[in-house]
Amino acid sequence: MSKDKFEYRKYAAFIDRQTELQYLRNYINEEPESIFFIHGPKSSGKTTLLHKFLEPLQKEQKLNVKFMDLCESFANLGEDFFKAFLMADDLDMKKKTPVFFKIDAAVMRKLLEKRADPFKVMKAEFLELTQEGIKPVLIIDELQALEEIYFANDKNRLFITALFNFFVALTKQAHLVHIIVASSNGCFLNTVYNDSRLKKCASFYKVDYLAKHDVMRWLLNLEKYSKITAYRLTEGEAGKIWDTVGGSLGEIQDILTELFDNPIDEVLTIYKKKIKGMIEYYIGTDMRKEKILGVFLKKETAHIKDFIPQGIEVGDLEGLLQDMVRNNILYFDPTEAIYYPQGKSYRWGIRLYFEQGI
Repeated sequence: MSKDKFEYRKYAAFIDRQTELQYLRNYINEEPESIFFIHGPKSSGKTTLLHKFLEPLQKEQKLNVKFMDLCESFANLGEDFFKAFLMADDLDMKKKTPVFFKIDAAVMRKLLEKRADPFKVMKAEFLELTQEGIKPVLIIDELQALEEIYFANDKNRLFITALFNFFVALTKQAHLVHIIVASSNGCFLNTVYNDSRLKKCASFYKVDYLAKHDVMRWLLNLEKYSKITAYRLTEGEAGKIWDTVGGSLGEIQDILTELFDNPIDEVLTIYKKKIKGMIEYYIGTDMRKEKILGVFLKKETAHIKDFIPQGIEVGDLEGLLQDMVRNNILYFDPTEAIYYPQGKSYRWGIRLYFEQGI
């Protein structure tokens, strides 16, 4: 190994996704006219897909990509969102700071003193970019982090409402910017999906877990896809991993790490116990949660009406389901209005919770 390089014993794999990549490419290659929402369960690979999509595209086209991951950011989201996006050079112009938007010290001073509209500042740069023949692309990952943020100077005005209005103006009205929003919170996206103001200004695309044939191809070719040379898996062993976590990329990666030092049956047994423990901890003493999750002992997916026979009041039921989605116990697909556990591992956890043993 040369002095300027290093190697890992395992790398994150990226498998296929050609259909998804082409769909994103088609969106970028059309004039902006809608906000593009990418949704899907946790660990389905949404963020990785976006990065892999942008890598070759930025070599082929003139793009200005502004990518913000709200999972990584911000204690005071309403104010800090603008500070992160509208970061200028320091006011003394001596220390340079990485920027999302290029604004000078005078404009920054006006923004800090609330004498300038941050939305107009952003739009001005987008206009300048398009005039230079550069496509602006704005990507925000896990936007639901802003869901309950209000403007600091107006506690009755939701920040995200103003943000969506701005996005509509940039896409549907001005055809100026490609805006991609990714989220694993289906309840948040359901609000958007059913909002009459946004319904004709947004498009939705689901990124789901990997299909079985893709998972098996990956697990039976670990050296090719993950650069793992310390061990190989048989078809039966790969099948056991699929049976435990399905096509959940993050969970498969976790299991592959454990297999460096532990036998597969032990790893998968412990993993199932861990998920069962998470379900048990989440339910606690709230038997309403137990009743809701018990529905999935017999059903793969469920509509809200499927939970009503459990005897839970409708108002409580809606709140509990939203809480399960926020805590990544269930996933809610806003385009089909269905709930289901976050992958095979959570189905195992639910089943084992009710069996009370493994």
